[in-house]
Amino acid sequence: MADNSAFGSIKMLPKQIRQTLEDIGKLKIGHVPSIHSIAIAGMGASIYNYHVIHALFKNELSLPLIAVNEYGIPASVGKDTLFIASSYSGSTEEVVYNIKQAHERGAVCLAVTSGGELASYCKQNNIPLYQFDPTFNPSGQPRMGQGYMIFGAVGLLVRLGYLPKVSIDMLIDMEKMAITLKSNVQKMAEELSDVISVFVASEHLAGNVHIVRNQVNETAKSYADYHIIPELNHHVMEGLKNPKNKKLLFFFFESSLYSTRVQERFKLTIDVVEKNEVGVIRYTCQGKTRLAQVLEVLLLGGYLTYFLSEKYGENPNAIPWVDYFKEKLGKM
Repeated sequence: MADNSAFGSIKMLPKQIRQTLEDIGKLKIGHVPSIHSIAIAGMGASIYNYHVIHALFKNELSLPLIAVNEYGIPASVGKDTLFIASSYSGSTEEVVYNIKQAHERGAVCLAVTSGGELASYCKQNNIPLYQFDPTFNPSGQPRMGQGYMIFGAVGLLVRLGYLPKVSIDMLIDMEKMAITLKSNVQKMAEELSDVISVFVASEHLAGNVHIVRNQVNETAKSYADYHIIPELNHHVMEGLKNPKNKKLLFFFFESSLYSTRVQERFKLTIDVVEKNEVGVIRYTCQGKTRLAQVLEVLLLGGYLTYFLSEKYGENPNAIPWVDYFKEKLGKM
């Protein structure tokens, strides 16, 4: 059962990014002392930013970057750490718990959120935050508001000088690309129905496959997994033999911007997967830069999982088991 608000949110990803970068360009952050490491705390879609930044900007970001996606922060987080609390709703209990710990330790704290307890805590304690108005996410679902969460953190790190400036001009090409992708991914969604999909990427696209895996789980209510080359080559291939009645399909995100050795590994990996009689989908990214390809796959993943939800007759917005779990778990 299709939900047009979900489709609208996916289509408006470029608008989410534009709004976010423009908002953060006007944000008053104040002086930030010297730091030696960066931590991003978030769960689910609210930590997509860590995965994209870690993969896309590994050659530009000179400081160690860590993810905090559990209760409690590592011992390494302290006064010389920039701590970004990331929660779409502002009510993610692990994130609220962790920013309180980080603030008590004297970490340099920032936040990205639409409101909730996280925004209230930041305002009470004079912690700078980007509190966005999710105008371009009619679905209300964090995974469909990824433009705010990913580029909220990216924008803050750009403003602080830790990442290179991201040009808003690229969003014009992204909006054109959205039209082409929408018409191409429906056939892919057909192939992904009734199988366990395994998404494969490398280097700058490694964060994307984490995201599309999550979206398949929540949007299409279908089990999926992901692997990164070259790590995949050191164990996964031997696991393709059994069981004999496996229902797997590997989806490879290929790129001419991968290093030469990684491109060679992709060809051989596809050969091994096919020799094990496992289905393969190959998608070659068209973007001319690494950032363009990351944006391309963000869009593709959104459309792909939406159309897959249609194939299964699922409401792409609904998350009944997550809601059930939260209700039974109760407030912390």
